[in-house]
Amino acid sequence: MRNIFFTMIICIPFISCSENKNNFDALSEFVFIKPGSYIIGSPVNEYGRWPKGEEDIRKIKTNGFYMSKTEITEKQYYTVMNSNYCINDSAQLPLVNVSWFEAVQYCNLRSRKEKLEEVYLIPEKTELSLKDVTLNEKANGYRLPNIDEWEIACRAESRSAYWTGKKISKNQANYNSAGRMPVASYKPNKFGLYDMSGNVEEWCYRNEYFALSKGGSWSSPKMENLRSSSISFAVEHEKNDYTGFRIVKNKN
Repeated sequence: MRNIFFTMIICIPFISCSENKNNFDALSEFVFIKPGSYIIGSPVNEYGRWPKGEEDIRKIKTNGFYMSKTEITEKQYYTVMNSNYCINDSAQLPLVNVSWFEAVQYCNLRSRKEKLEEVYLIPEKTELSLKDVTLNEKANGYRLPNIDEWEIACRAESRSAYWTGKKISKNQANYNSAGRMPVASYKPNKFGLYDMSGNVEEWCYRNEYFALSKGGSWSSPKMENLRSSSISFAVEHEKNDYTGFRIVKNKN
């Protein structure tokens, strides 16, 4: 059953860059994933594994990155994208009905407003495709995590199918339910990240042919859809009521 909130209208003000050149707050909004080597991927016999889409067990090195503690909320999104937008009690719900392209555009616009270097290079053309979007890996602005970074963050050094262990319960994640829950309604993982499993799927940086998402959602019918290594494929312009995103930022 969907949560019922007190009815309240929230008008979100425009955040002026001149007033705050850099709104990045690593302590309150982001978690730092430390540099090092992490083991990700799933064994071939893991229950629910999709053999054509998932990667085998492997070790990945990272230089470290910041990841938002929660999925981007409606309030966070529209504060950046539309200063005149007024929302009601959905302010703390994770954003949905946003395409992969729109998630990328949010990252660039938020970077620009906070005087950071934009990560994504998007050419000016009428019809954009997935392959048109490239990235400046040295930029200090916001971006979507790649699938390896996402899984490192989700697992939080766990090696089981779920960061919670061999199973994940409906007391630990929002899945097979009637709809979204406000972000941080469940306990975080070991890294302090909320809703890495369930609530909404999360866009990740693309591969050569598809936009990628991970994490499962409120609409996932089975627990197996929430496995740390599970992955979904979509087209870049697709929108639905169960996919949103969270953002990352390089440590530099």
